[in-house]
Amino acid sequence: MKAITRTGARACARIFRAAMLGALMFAGGGACAAGFPEKPLTLIVPFAAGGPTDVLARVIAESLGKNLGQTVIVENTPGAGGTVGNTRAARATPDGYTMLIGNVGTLAVTATLYRNLSYDVMRDFIPVASVGDAPQIVSARKDFPALGLDEFAAYLRQNAPKLNFGAAGVGSGTWLGGQLINVRLGVKVNGVNYRGAGQAVNDVMAGHIDYMVESTTTAVRYVKSGMVKGVVVLRGKRLAALPDVPSAGESGFPDLQYDIWNMILVPAGTPGPIVTRLGEGLRQALLDPDVRARFEASGIETPIAVQQTAPGAAELLKSEVARWRPLIIELGATPDQ
Repeated sequence: MKAITRTGARACARIFRAAMLGALMFAGGGACAAGFPEKPLTLIVPFAAGGPTDVLARVIAESLGKNLGQTVIVENTPGAGGTVGNTRAARATPDGYTMLIGNVGTLAVTATLYRNLSYDVMRDFIPVASVGDAPQIVSARKDFPALGLDEFAAYLRQNAPKLNFGAAGVGSGTWLGGQLINVRLGVKVNGVNYRGAGQAVNDVMAGHIDYMVESTTTAVRYVKSGMVKGVVVLRGKRLAALPDVPSAGESGFPDLQYDIWNMILVPAGTPGPIVTRLGEGLRQALLDPDVRARFEASGIETPIAVQQTAPGAAELLKSEVARWRPLIIELGATPDQ
């Protein structure tokens, strides 16, 4: 047997220390998960209260809290298209007690739109699970003269300069929906940005702005009550929850379809066993009969099984960042629009 040189001994020692550290970290992570959670958790919503993301977050938080045996507190942190809340979450201690809910706008779009963010969407977060896919609907003031996508397109093309659509800030899902309509229909309707979709909805109800692209999470009840007019569902088929609202599939623009996915994330560095525990709790929440009933009433769909896992949610986020980057660049969009 050959003798080990001094250099080799030092290398072996380094390897041994690294292995021991890894073992301790693994054991520590497992120990943390075994007792997790021992106190209330916080779910950051990067919008003001009352909007679709906030409503969905509260449904999920209530059921998740039951599954974990601890209260999940919803914390609204609005501003800058969701980036204020994202920043708050990225800086949080990575111990599983702070979570973030994000969507196509606050995560996939802002990754390209904002060039000087203090965080990196792909590097500074761990996606835990996708928790709800929300069809989008064009909600308009009650006296809006168009119904269906064809009439809507004709009206916009004749009146675009004097119309306004509402959005929950540049980069939000509502903003992206308004921009998609502009691009697809070849119009230039001005967007009016708010700190949250709930505030935009209120101004649509009051007739201060003309329309917005809104999640069915909140739109269904407003349309049914007559507080806003449902113009078109941006889907191939009508929604069971809104059978009288035409779909894009019935129009001359059948490809103008748009859903918003929503996912829960935690700060990078959160121990794997804790990520797993949160994921299990979220999947249990999505099986909760009460959650399913509330989803169905709002037209929300449960994500496919693979996207309810951490790897599947991570792949969704990665693909969506790549999907929307060309459009944001084409629009020449800036955060101060």
